[in-house]
Amino acid sequence: MKITKHKSTVLAALFFAGSFAFAQKKAPVDYVNNFIGTGEWGNLYPGAQAPFGMISISPNNVFENYETSRSGYRYTQDEIYGFGMTHFSGVGCHAMQDLPFTPVVGDLNVSPVYNKSAYKSKFSHQNEVAKPGYYSVKLDTYQTDVKFTTTQRASIGEIDFPLNKEASVVFAPTNNANGISAGQLNIDSKKNRVSGFMSTGGFCWRDPNDRPYKVYFVAEFDVPFKEVGNWRAENKTKGSENISGSAIAAYVTFNLEGKTKVKMRSAISFVSVENAIQNLNAEISDWNFENTYQNVHSEWEKYLNKIVVEGKNEDEKTVFYTSVSRTLLQPNVFEDVNGDYIGFDDKIHKIEKGRNKYVNFSLWDTYRTTAQVQAIIAPKESSDMIQSLLLDAQQGGSFPNWSMNNQEYGVMNGYSPFPFIANMYAMGAKDFDLIMVKDMMKKVSTEFHSSRQSHGWYAVEEYKKLGYVPVDLHGYGASMTLEYGVDDYSIAKICKAANDLEAEKYYLNRSQNAFTLLNPENKLIQGRNSDGKFITPFSDSSENGFNEGCAMQYFWSVPQSMKKLIDKAGGAGFIEKRLDQFVSKIETGWAPEKPFYWVGNEPCFGAMYVYNYLQKPWKAQYNVRRVTEVFKNSPNGMPGDDDVGAMSALYVFSALGFYPNLPGEAGFTITGPLFEKTTISLENGKKITIDGKNAEFNAPYIQEMKLNGKNVSSLWLDWNALSQGGSIEFKMGKNPNKKWGSAISDMPPTYYPEKK
Repeated sequence: MKITKHKSTVLAALFFAGSFAFAQKKAPVDYVNNFIGTGEWGNLYPGAQAPFGMISISPNNVFENYETSRSGYRYTQDEIYGFGMTHFSGVGCHAMQDLPFTPVVGDLNVSPVYNKSAYKSKFSHQNEVAKPGYYSVKLDTYQTDVKFTTTQRASIGEIDFPLNKEASVVFAPTNNANGISAGQLNIDSKKNRVSGFMSTGGFCWRDPNDRPYKVYFVAEFDVPFKEVGNWRAENKTKGSENISGSAIAAYVTFNLEGKTKVKMRSAISFVSVENAIQNLNAEISDWNFENTYQNVHSEWEKYLNKIVVEGKNEDEKTVFYTSVSRTLLQPNVFEDVNGDYIGFDDKIHKIEKGRNKYVNFSLWDTYRTTAQVQAIIAPKESSDMIQSLLLDAQQGGSFPNWSMNNQEYGVMNGYSPFPFIANMYAMGAKDFDLIMVKDMMKKVSTEFHSSRQSHGWYAVEEYKKLGYVPVDLHGYGASMTLEYGVDDYSIAKICKAANDLEAEKYYLNRSQNAFTLLNPENKLIQGRNSDGKFITPFSDSSENGFNEGCAMQYFWSVPQSMKKLIDKAGGAGFIEKRLDQFVSKIETGWAPEKPFYWVGNEPCFGAMYVYNYLQKPWKAQYNVRRVTEVFKNSPNGMPGDDDVGAMSALYVFSALGFYPNLPGEAGFTITGPLFEKTTISLENGKKITIDGKNAEFNAPYIQEMKLNGKNVSSLWLDWNALSQGGSIEFKMGKNPNKKWGSAISDMPPTYYPEKK
């Protein structure tokens, strides 16, 4: 999902002074800058989280304006309203920020119920630090220092209040992203504990009653309470320990007796308070903040050390490792330490021992890039993600397309679990029930089955009958048809892997439906109505029929049959001129109506690589380097919404010098590395080394390439062979070698069922 355009902002130079103190070491984890993408674009949060962690403690400072950050944080703001325990990375609508709490000094005379600014505090980026698994800040209004670190399901924080002041923590569940429809807060003074739950939902609709989920929590403190109380709407009740309803908040005031520091342990569960307590006791059994941080730091090290890059440019390494880290935030572990999780049928299930249950899948965004990065770095976790999607389909009726916790919200067109699964499988994530996944794919792609009444293969009957989705039936019929072609090709790949060859042939044929929308007159993909007529008026900038994009931006969205698209849409010469014009501008931010390369949205991601099918690979090399240029080591360093790591993964592949353009296929097309050396450590113990002699930003052109010591000019890397270990050697240069990779035989593979 994307957000509408904001006014440009000027960021304080304090960013560079305050956020880079930790980024001077050379270990990959220490390069990560969690403030990248927290400015005008990105919708990213800087808080503490473990890889794929259920809980994330991050500041919330943007609420009222719908056009502000959907993650709850904007770098340009100078106030913090509180800290949420859940967040959704880079999404295009307001989400989560659940169970917010706020350290407060002084009187509690204002109700925080639906009043997000009731206990806000000024802060400065000079006093703010964000690292993987760690966040700290000084709340200037209260002269209070806070820091947090996390495990998978729990967190520990230290709150350092000023001496001899009334020190409290306020819990205001109504101040999350979309409000609550129900909740409960319970205070146990004997155990220094606050617990409860809240029910919320909404996502793009901002209605907590819309497809709600429940999240439970417990928070314990190492200091006794001097006073407790709660609010119902505007009415405060001192001494009250229990409250429920939809307009509630609570507080605890500490008996510090000359001390200043309070430690807070918390945990969440989507099943029960009892499970949240189990999660807390299992993952943080003591009050040792530093040990907990060192453990999560080691977890981040483990993942980030899987791809190590070497080069002279420190900013490029910072952007690279930060981008890798952003692909490891979601999906999130969903089961508790006892294996319980709430299913897509709202029943409590237990995950198979040795597996994790994952939720929060933005599949339309992540199937193109994030899925492949995750499968390379974390194949076990990726296999569990696929198995999790199967469980969701079994419990909810069909695969989800865009889910949050155990709810499907039905946003975005197409039906993207298929390429997500096929791409992960192709990259090596194969420890799941292949036959059951294949059978479920066939079931939900031949007749309509909804996922919790919110999504499914919309208009599947019309798609099968006409070969396209009519725009008069569904306003996004053109882009849906293109996405369905990718979906069909991906199902075919899974069917082939499962040796269901008859089904493979059926879906390969169906993957060509995109060509029913190719208008021979304008040589564009153009929506059609139920009567078969192309919609009018129409131009290359028309958005009619397309979701978040225009005709020219979506034209390149037939990656499974790119050579056929080139031949049928005017031939190589014509398409090269069209592509030259298309990439002559790189659009960032929000630009669905502009007929140019829009790096800020997923349908354009693969367009630069079309040059490899036009026997002009040097143009791909040059233009992919232009893509890396728009990613910066700054809060405004993201060119659009990160979309759960999708854009970050685009940078990762752009910098590595290869890209997974062909869905469901075990391989990459090549453009050449940004870094002098890259080492990829695989789960099987093998290593891939990529040497980029002379590689730097202004030397984007491949002069020659060796694979395992042998000179090659193929524009395709076979991942199945490479994943057994190997070396790739590039010689890069500042001037194009127009002969290298330019033969027909050098082209990447393409599915072309008809005679050429």
